[in-house]
Amino acid sequence: MSAAPIAIPSAAAQCRQHIAELAGVIGANAEIVVRYAELGDDVGLEYQLRRLILHVRAATATFKDLAGLEHAPGRG
Repeated sequence: MSAAPIAIPSAAAQCRQHIAELAGVIGANAEIVVRYAELGDDVGLEYQLRRLILHVRAATATFKDLAGLEHAPGRG
């Protein structure tokens, strides 16, 4: 019996999936930021804002990788 082939997503598809996952985390972070702001918890607010920024930077870096893949020689 032979094993079924395993589909490996392309690098571009992996980048898009990573960005989508980060977007979910960013949304959750944004909700927590709102809660801390409403509660007046400045320590929690600063912490969550820093986390939010880190996730946005990660998504941006992944998008730059994706753009590089899309514009690589031999594409299109």
